[in-house]
Amino acid sequence: MDRRESFHPINRGVPRGTRLNGVYEIDEMIGSGGMGEIYKSHELQTGTAIAIKMLLPDMAENEAALGLFRREAAALHNLPHDAIVRYFLFTVEPTLQRPYLAMEFVDGKSLSEMLQAGPLNFETLVKLTRRVASGLEAAHEHGIIHRDVSPDNIIVPRDDVTRAKIIDFGIARLVQVGDPTIIGSGFAGKENYVSPEQVGLFGGDVTPKSDIYSLGLVIFYATTGQRLDMGGTQFQLVEKRRRVPDLSTVDPRFRPLLERMLQPDPADRPASMADIANWTFPSERQVSRADRINHRALPGDEAASSDRSRRVRPALAILAACLIIVGTGFGLYNFFWSAGDSNKPPQSPELKSPPAGPAPAVRPPVAVPPTAPRAADAAGRIAQIRSYVDRYDGGDCFFVVPIAISQSAAVVEGYGASVGRFQAFAEAFKREQGFEPSVGNRQVTQEQCPALRFLNQLQGDQARAPRINLAATEVKNGETLSGTIENLAGGTVELLLITDSGQIKNLSSLLKPGLDSMSFSIGMQGGDNAARPQLLLALASSQAIASLKQPQSGTADEFFGKLLNEVRRNNVTMTPAVRYFRLGG
Repeated sequence: MDRRESFHPINRGVPRGTRLNGVYEIDEMIGSGGMGEIYKSHELQTGTAIAIKMLLPDMAENEAALGLFRREAAALHNLPHDAIVRYFLFTVEPTLQRPYLAMEFVDGKSLSEMLQAGPLNFETLVKLTRRVASGLEAAHEHGIIHRDVSPDNIIVPRDDVTRAKIIDFGIARLVQVGDPTIIGSGFAGKENYVSPEQVGLFGGDVTPKSDIYSLGLVIFYATTGQRLDMGGTQFQLVEKRRRVPDLSTVDPRFRPLLERMLQPDPADRPASMADIANWTFPSERQVSRADRINHRALPGDEAASSDRSRRVRPALAILAACLIIVGTGFGLYNFFWSAGDSNKPPQSPELKSPPAGPAPAVRPPVAVPPTAPRAADAAGRIAQIRSYVDRYDGGDCFFVVPIAISQSAAVVEGYGASVGRFQAFAEAFKREQGFEPSVGNRQVTQEQCPALRFLNQLQGDQARAPRINLAATEVKNGETLSGTIENLAGGTVELLLITDSGQIKNLSSLLKPGLDSMSFSIGMQGGDNAARPQLLLALASSQAIASLKQPQSGTADEFFGKLLNEVRRNNVTMTPAVRYFRLGG
């Protein structure tokens, strides 16, 4: 393992020199998260360096966390490939009573760290691509999908890409507070590198081709030195995966491969990782010659025709999408899901020009099989799922909001102070709805819990709630956080910041009205360099609320209690929106 998971200094941990089962000895902690800790250790008999991933004491009795550890060990223990970190042992230390995994210690840089110095050259990237793809193909042959292929999870010892190792198979992840990681079988991974199906498109079915898409995003970063911006809100995650990204800055020798790997529809991607490992890359001379031929192609040439076809196809797809939206009358989110839904309504009969000659006699209209019942059934199912999410009671400090819902897939954002609450929601949802949701894990502090209790009690109409869009979800001290508030339906809008310490700041004076939205820019200052969770609340109400105009005093519990009483006493209609970002570093 590497040191990439060392997020911040901590006081907890197992002391240096502690022996585990008489087999291993702890050297130092090299990483920590919400579920566990990682230690560099060594085997007592041989002195061989070992990485130990150990559950925290308060998670040792958590059956869900324990089950994840067992699954990771069982899945990867017998997976023989030099490009995959080796797993040696899963057991419980009898004295500490803490479960742990012993695995190969990989001493090297992550690909993320390497790429900070700039992109890889062509020959190096070809070697890395073949190495990683062959390792993932071995995993796929054993029925294991990584689900979190990213530069952080590729370790390169001594800057030698031919020895690269894939780590952290997304089965038993260490969850850091505020980490933009999604849990659930559909989506386990860093949001910037996940595939369209991991955010619910194309039926939400995660397969080996999901890893192919993620590896394509990694290769883009490695060949250009620039990350593709594929993150953002849940809405943006879906939108950015509706089409192939702009590849104009990619080395032309890699462009044909990435065009295949980054297809939104899994069916259009390469058949397997073996195809990528064995891909034949053109030489620089061949690419230059092909470019010259394409530039000389006449309008009637096959090459030009093919090129025009590639340009026209996206335009036709966009036009068709617009027609579908207008024709069905469904909301935007429901349209996003329709691309992956196999239950599509029957196509309209083809219209033909009337034959020449006398006008035919007027005939009664031909009966067309009605599609309204099917549409009504789909709308009813979606409404039922949305209602379940809206009414879900996850306890004192947990709030969940639907982002995108279809009949068989759901993307939601969860806010809570405990990792177990997210897992409990995913399990309860699956029992009730028959499929597992993709849950955005937004961990908050205990001091921010009063805001979540307020949101649960408010129970506004989420379909009419404002929408907060942020330019970034990571903001350093002294930087400016910019964003907009959309979906405004009249009335008044207030913007609140709830800091990690529970302090409440009214930022409404910073809102600048626009044509159909409001914008804001907030200069951010934090107490130290640790990245800490922050909440933004946009409250749209039918009339001004006096308590929001008064200087903030007292605790967060007192503030939100007073606000809720005023809303109810004056029969005010209020709809909230919440967004999460981290400040510090």
